[in-house]
Amino acid sequence: MLAVEIIMFVAAALMILLGVMHLMQKGPLMNNAWLYANEERRRTMNKKPYYIQSGVVFLMIGSAFGMIGLFCATKNRVFLYAEYAAMGIVLIYAVVSSIAIAKKNKR
Repeated sequence: MLAVEIIMFVAAALMILLGVMHLMQKGPLMNNAWLYANEERRRTMNKKPYYIQSGVVFLMIGSAFGMIGLFCATKNRVFLYAEYAAMGIVLIYAVVSSIAIAKKNKR
């Protein structure tokens, strides 16, 4: 089980690092809006809201991986429930923020 814990904590650290980099607007933008945009759209796109959206999502995924690692280490179900809550919040945030960004871009 130690290997699973290590993998989860390393994944958590990588996701949190990626989230912080996105919040600082550094590194490649890993967002579907950017990945699926054509060259012309990419040149005119305001990347800031997408960096923020991706940063928050990566931070929450990192916290979820951390909770899974803690659950594996302690067998305390509180961490498992916290991970479920984090994943639910990520899903809701991703949908709501995508709608808000789309509405803002239509103006």
